Amino acid sequence: MYTVFSRYTTLVIVLFLFSFHSVHAGLTVNPGTSRTVCKGDSVTLGNLSGSTASGGTAPYNYTWSPPAGMNNPSDSNPHVLVSQTTMFYVTVTDAAGGRVIDSIQITISPLYQANAGNDTSICPLTGGGPIGGSSNLASYNYSWTPVGATGLSCYNCAHPTANPSATTTYTLNVTSGGCADSSQVIVTVLPSPTITVTSPVSVKEGYQVTLNASGAVSYTWTPGKPDTNIFNQNSSDPQVSPASTTTYTVVGIGANGCPGFNTVVVDVIPDSNLVIYNTFTPNGDGINDTWFIGNLDLYPNNTLTIFNRYGKQVYYAQPYSGTWDGTTSGEELPDATYYYILQTGKGSTYRGSVTIIRKKQ
Repeated sequence: MYTVFSRYTTLVIVLFLFSFHSVHAGLTVNPGTSRTVCKGDSVTLGNLSGSTASGGTAPYNYTWSPPAGMNNPSDSNPHVLVSQTTMFYVTVTDAAGGRVIDSIQITISPLYQANAGNDTSICPLTGGGPIGGSSNLASYNYSWTPVGATGLSCYNCAHPTANPSATTTYTLNVTSGGCADSSQVIVTVLPSPTITVTSPVSVKEGYQVTLNASGAVSYTWTPGKPDTNIFNQNSSDPQVSPASTTTYTVVGIGANGCPGFNTVVVDVIPDSNLVIYNTFTPNGDGINDTWFIGNLDLYPNNTLTIFNRYGKQVYYAQPYSGTWDGTTSGEELPDATYYYILQTGKGSTYRGSVTIIRKKQ
């Protein structure tokens, strides 16, 4: 019983396959040659130099698929508008019931993967940014418009740098092997923040003065330490004590991430007197974190000794360069008043007190 069932099943399968793929009396089909074309080309399918079907028993019936964009799916050589790479299948049956299936692939040129890239935004003063899609190949021919003074680093390359002075729409025209395409990208130029400062500023040599800037969300001042005794350099209102007249530049970053800048001239009035401040706040906020003594750089052989109220030495430096941060042997000293002896190295000695105040951050 098992043997009979197996033979019957095999016979059914063979008859089923034969009914769909049989070649009757030498029926054959030539669907044409697979090839690469331009997007939107009208392509003729089937054998272009003879009959698409041959052998078997004429007449022949044709069915091409997929039929989208095809003028006549029942023709031996239909025309089809190709917009994407497609595998076309043709089924041919003859008058005697013979049937055969074959296929042809029409590939769209990879040129159409080239594009102008995604719309982007740039900030002034930053040098711009690249445009052009990642699939742009160097072997294609490129032409960007508008040409002229539009901020492009080149007009015939795959990935130029765009740095226009105003928002600009660029069009990319690309050609290769008789195919052509175009696409656009918008480069938006974001506004720079307007940085407002007060300038000029005058200060006696050795004294500190507070600068001020507004119009941004973050700031960086230059030149910085150690040349110009600047404190709280990354704030809107740093303190400076330049040794000579100095031009400070502030770069501010706006809410949109773009920079703007301005300058402040600090005119220094010569004065050789020491300027000794009686408080400082070593709390790590970048403002007065060390004890600054103005004009001390004029006394390079100075000696500084600091005592607590019990007369115990808690700090010593020779020379002192404005680096005491309110610690002794690496440990924080408590908020209190301390007493100093400063010898200039030029015959003068200064005595006084300095108070540590650690403000809440």
